[in-house]
Amino acid sequence: MTVPAVSPPVPAVSRQADRGRSDPIRLLMVDDDRWTIRGLTAVLSGTPGLELLEPVSSGEEAIRAYRAFRPDVVLMDINMSPGISGIEATAAILRDDPDARVIALTTIAPGPGLVRVLEAGALAAVDKDASSYALIEMIRIAAAGDDPALLGGLAADVFISGNQDASVQTAVPRLTAVELETLQLICKGRSYDEIAESRSVSPATVKDHARHLREKLDAANLAQLVVKAVEYRFISS
Repeated sequence: MTVPAVSPPVPAVSRQADRGRSDPIRLLMVDDDRWTIRGLTAVLSGTPGLELLEPVSSGEEAIRAYRAFRPDVVLMDINMSPGISGIEATAAILRDDPDARVIALTTIAPGPGLVRVLEAGALAAVDKDASSYALIEMIRIAAAGDDPALLGGLAADVFISGNQDASVQTAVPRLTAVELETLQLICKGRSYDEIAESRSVSPATVKDHARHLREKLDAANLAQLVVKAVEYRFISS
């Protein structure tokens, strides 16, 4: 399978309508390090329910491949050269398809690019050295949509990245006690069901709180909620 030089965008609705519950998760890997691609391919090849598309090595190729094949999940390296970065490619993909599901590939000590790729719309981040189980589980969760279960360890990585916004507004949004507790559990990577069980409410109620939190903190997704929680000091290292 090769990536065409030019291909018009495929409407996102067709991807959602055509996929059935039994269809495999189509995965696009983007990284300019051939050894990383070889390692990921070795780990993921043959995984039941997972279909690997031809990997690409640049941001430009990632955008073209996404438009051509509309993968269910993209594993996106943050820093690639020459050309546009994984951050810019993620932003471009999300502009084409707001429902795109991008997972950022990071190193053991993530740099400031981590926050920028999350701000661009990535749903989560995973270390390139993560276990095969953790990687496959994250891909499967991401394929189903935005979920707090994707966020375990993300807050710690945001702290490590050292890219906390020092110019964040001094007027910190006011959260209710319930909203603050929900935000802290989301930042710990607890699933909607786990949060609901711990608070003796329904998952739908937890999702409502998460939606209100996104509105209050101006976050497009749950990963951006984590970034905002760190910036506003709602959680600590």
